Amino acid sequence: MKISTGQLFERAVTQMNTQQSAVAKMQAQLASGKQIVQASDDPDKVGLIQRLNTASQRQDVYEQSLNTVNGRLVAEEASIVATDNILQRVRELAVRASSDTLSAPDREIISIEVSALKESLMQLANTQDINGNYVFAGSMSNTVPYTEDTFGQVSYNGDDRHIAVDVSEQRRLTMNRPGSEVFDSVVRQESDDSTQRVGFFGVIEDFASALKNNDTDGIQRSLTEVSDLSASVSVSLADVGSRLSVVDSQRDMLSDAKLRYQMLLSQVEDLDYATAVTELSAELLSMEAAQSSFAKISQLSLFDYIR
Repeated sequence: MKISTGQLFERAVTQMNTQQSAVAKMQAQLASGKQIVQASDDPDKVGLIQRLNTASQRQDVYEQSLNTVNGRLVAEEASIVATDNILQRVRELAVRASSDTLSAPDREIISIEVSALKESLMQLANTQDINGNYVFAGSMSNTVPYTEDTFGQVSYNGDDRHIAVDVSEQRRLTMNRPGSEVFDSVVRQESDDSTQRVGFFGVIEDFASALKNNDTDGIQRSLTEVSDLSASVSVSLADVGSRLSVVDSQRDMLSDAKLRYQMLLSQVEDLDYATAVTELSAELLSMEAAQSSFAKISQLSLFDYIR
């Protein structure tokens, strides 16, 4: 087989170009710190990296949802705790007003405090979170949940819907309880054995009226009803506490998932600098040897043997 001088030069140049491309690729990898510089380097691995990045970004979305839920629950818990404390005070006043030693003026003085406590309860029922959304309005978070007319009647303007958000691929978490559940009503037994449902604030208003009118039977009834309201609020407090615990445990699981995805991405994507530097040194040495060999071979000529 005859090998012409042109073929020799062409093969040598092709070989050196291939080695230079390999060196350039390794240098680009070292500069970026990544195994894959271009998608064409390894399409299968690029697809895997994309899937891992998507899964990792989804964990960030879940983390934002958890932060939103946590903010709503913290606001809800603070309001319910304060509500429970006020109800305890109202109950103390009801017990005190039930005493036969109190006169009508004494009970009227107590009614003033009860009315003030009702106003405080109204403010708590209209609590807003850090984003300005009303916590106890159900899904109508931009609507003031509780309003009072000129006759002292309180109306609930929200709805009874619960809002749930995804906090993982398999789990949804409820971020609210409607005010109709937290500020629950009671069933009142009338003197004619009939029953009627009385709203949360209606109980407090009737208690204040009984105090003003020195109605001892009404005061005794209010004592029972306020105790029922307090028990219902305690249940709501336990519920929000359990949901906050779920948020904490879910946050731990989310952190573990994010760390796992980061480790997988690092294994697939990050460059092993020690190995890469060693391979680059070997490739540079090989390229220099090829260039040196070609330089010597290209100087050989038949005329060198004729002389």
